[in-house]
Amino acid sequence: MIRLDELITKLKTKKTNKQSIVFAVFQPDAIYFSSNDTQLRLPARYPLSDKGLAVSLASALATAGIQNVLVDVILHVNQYQSFQIDKPAIPQTEWQGALPFLLKDLIREKVTDVVADAYELPNSSKIQSYVVHKKLILEFQHHLDQQHCELHRVLPEQEVWARADSVQELSHFLLLQKSAQGSFKLEAFYQQRCTFQRTLRGISSPLTGPDSLPLQLDGLALELQRSVDYLSAQMKGIPLHLLKICCDEENNEEVSAALNERLSVKSSVLDSNLSSSGVVLAQIAHKVPTDAINFYQAHLKPQIDHFTLTNVVAGWGTVCVIMLLVTAFYQYELSQKSKHLLTLQSQQTMLIAQRNELKKQAANHQPSPEKLAAISRLKKEIDAKNTSIGAVDSIEQSKRAGYSGIMNGLAKLANTDIALSEIEIDNNQLNIKGFARSAASVPAWISRFKQELHLIGRSFEKLNIERNDKGVVTFELKTKQEANQ
Repeated sequence: MIRLDELITKLKTKKTNKQSIVFAVFQPDAIYFSSNDTQLRLPARYPLSDKGLAVSLASALATAGIQNVLVDVILHVNQYQSFQIDKPAIPQTEWQGALPFLLKDLIREKVTDVVADAYELPNSSKIQSYVVHKKLILEFQHHLDQQHCELHRVLPEQEVWARADSVQELSHFLLLQKSAQGSFKLEAFYQQRCTFQRTLRGISSPLTGPDSLPLQLDGLALELQRSVDYLSAQMKGIPLHLLKICCDEENNEEVSAALNERLSVKSSVLDSNLSSSGVVLAQIAHKVPTDAINFYQAHLKPQIDHFTLTNVVAGWGTVCVIMLLVTAFYQYELSQKSKHLLTLQSQQTMLIAQRNELKKQAANHQPSPEKLAAISRLKKEIDAKNTSIGAVDSIEQSKRAGYSGIMNGLAKLANTDIALSEIEIDNNQLNIKGFARSAASVPAWISRFKQELHLIGRSFEKLNIERNDKGVVTFELKTKQEANQ
């Protein structure tokens, strides 16, 4: 999980990347400027005033009309102190708070009046510490605030030299450096950190030119060789064979050639294209990483008090506005719901009235007992008539079926020996009268009844066969039911 302080640092880094940064490099003679924003019109060099470093910086920015930028200050070596001390037995995150107390025997200032930072030296049990007066940092902060700018970092110049193009890829090198109006210094760098620094006493400028003394270069070479021998003994396993030269007010090419004749190390110019140390530092200051030594520490930065009266009033005002908006919204919703409720209640009242009216109408439409009795009687009469009609229909149907069937059967049995003169059919009764050629023809004709569906099974109770006055044989057939009557 990301820690809160790391998240804040990332957010600040993103903000810094979006905002313009001005790099102000302090040298003994002037302030040198550069910026990551090419739109800013900064002076390349601004002379120092007698009123102090912070005042000079604010005056330079005011003259250029620069506001609302971040400012990185790079201090000259004369404006801070550096010491090598034993590595403290505390976590590195606590070094900044403990260093003033660890250095109290080495500095003249009170521990409460200084700001310190340090990094661990490689292959050593010591640390390289840097100390600056707190008052100087607070003056930078105050005057930049008045100029509507923000102090971003305060760096020692040793954190910048190792970023030069000619040495950035080198793991170790020596640097002979002198600023304008400054002293000669020798510094050793390993993995882009300064591990040794020494001011070369007794060496004065100029080293080259018509006004130089002939023994100056010899004295310089002697001091450099002593330092190289010392470093070789102290930094075992780290070969120091390359010396870079950046000396203001000197011909660096002549100094490099003279030292190559006198030293065991190879020397060359740090940057032959740039005129002075201040210009070199200003051009490479943007390459300094975020984990470099920074004198402008968190406890020096102005603490933002979020619980001021203005913020509290603004917060309560915002809360009140939100509450009023929420109340107004719910009041509007309540009014809409109330209107809808009134509409539904009106509809309910209307529907109840309609229901009551329909109930009354339904009560008025109830039939009287007399009408119900009359309807019952009429239904009974209708049922009786329907029964009668059904019986008649069945009788008629049976008669129609019987008549046609009997007549068809008699027609099929017709022959020349029998002549029918009268046929009487009543329900299931069948009476037949007729003439016969002979008396024997009648029984023969009757025996053929079993061949017809409508005649089979009929039994005759009475059969009369006679002769009339003319001698013609007549016969009469009567069913059994007829005879019983």
